Amino acid sequence: MENSKSKMEILPLQELEKLGLYKDGDLKLRPQDIESLLSGRRTDMVSLKEIQIEGIEIDKLDAKLSLYRDEKDNITLQIHPIYNKPQKHPLLTNEETEALISGEVNVMSKIHKTRDDQIISINIEYDKQTKDFVSYDPSRLPQIIEVNGIPLSSQQQEDFRKGKLIELEDGTRLQHSATDSQGILSDRKRLILSVLIDGGLSYLIFRELKNLRDNRHDQSEGLTKNYNETLAKLILENKENVDKQTTVKDYHAQMNNSTPSNSYRYPSR
Repeated sequence: MENSKSKMEILPLQELEKLGLYKDGDLKLRPQDIESLLSGRRTDMVSLKEIQIEGIEIDKLDAKLSLYRDEKDNITLQIHPIYNKPQKHPLLTNEETEALISGEVNVMSKIHKTRDDQIISINIEYDKQTKDFVSYDPSRLPQIIEVNGIPLSSQQQEDFRKGKLIELEDGTRLQHSATDSQGILSDRKRLILSVLIDGGLSYLIFRELKNLRDNRHDQSEGLTKNYNETLAKLILENKENVDKQTTVKDYHAQMNNSTPSNSYRYPSR
């Protein structure tokens, strides 16, 4: 599995610098937005000021950012501004487009032929903030083994990748979302995921997840018995690296070898 520094190396620093988001080793993005970029997701809204795009000077632009990797593994920065009206997606019919925009359905699966003639299934979601569509290959999502220490069945793992709502034995509900910067929506603010990445098991601690779109009840804090027991287990297993006063946020940062701050210090080249 890539460590934090090697993962950071893929960021297109020259493009970020043109947007005023990188200078002299200082990356002016929130840690959670950096993690979203490195994980292949969109960031939350980022305010860009005094920038120039395609020869046009723009005083201020609110947009989301993402990374795009082409067939030759070249990484480019994508800017997703707020459109005046919903954009069209070439794989969606008018009826499917309206169903996603209205929220009748949250995700649509379509068959897609790649440039190298492979036939794959992709998921399409609608981003209500930017008024455009996000498409992705669900087979490339990390495999979730456990949530709060509760093992997921093979069917639950498959449903999660397809963007379907899954419910754990303790009543916790969660769903993958490509339009959310953290990639997950849940009726609980806090979750701990055991994820299989590059053949190794990693733990992802979330403490500020957004609520499910169709949840009519207030989102709970998520301090369930399973969550607390799993967190305690992780702290005990890493007790030499955890101070007695460490908060969940601090502990998450320690596990990712980073320091909580408003910007992320990039190692000098």
